[in-house]
Amino acid sequence: MNVYDFDNTIYKGESTLDFFFFCQKRHFSVIKYILPVIKTLILYKACKITTDELYLLCEKYMKDFLTHIKNPKKYVKEFWDKNECKIKSFYLKQQKEDDVIISASCSILLEEICARLKIKHLICTTVDLENNKIINMCHGENKVNLFKKNFPNTEIDCFYTDSLNDLPMIKFSKKAYIVKGNKILPWK
Repeated sequence: MNVYDFDNTIYKGESTLDFFFFCQKRHFSVIKYILPVIKTLILYKACKITTDELYLLCEKYMKDFLTHIKNPKKYVKEFWDKNECKIKSFYLKQQKEDDVIISASCSILLEEICARLKIKHLICTTVDLENNKIINMCHGENKVNLFKKNFPNTEIDCFYTDSLNDLPMIKFSKKAYIVKGNKILPWK
């Protein structure tokens, strides 16, 4: 079984940030969330933020953001109509039926693209849109825990990521690869 991180791994860019910019063009009022979200993403990518801090910040931004976006599912569909082309060709060439996408990005954003790509297995940050709550944060060591919960007694043949935040998943996998743009470099 091959497992892939999403952002900057099989998707060219940060889908959450791209989605914020996409929505900002339609609802100017969400512009005030762009800088805090960028700062949080930089801290996350630099491994300078704990899972608990990430969880609290993401939930706060999500609640605030969703007060301005009344029909997020509509915007998600429109977003992927425009951005599906940013799925990297290396992934499309090697995609298998049992692939797993595991990501800190939220379910509302990734469920749509996984359905379009016919990816059956998605593990990500889950959100409750009715209550604007994060149910489960898929980050760091919790990625391994969530994988084990969803796929007990299953080994990962190959894991692909762009980030050292995924070191727990890298260590858990038989083989791991770091994806830098379109280059795939072996980790171990």
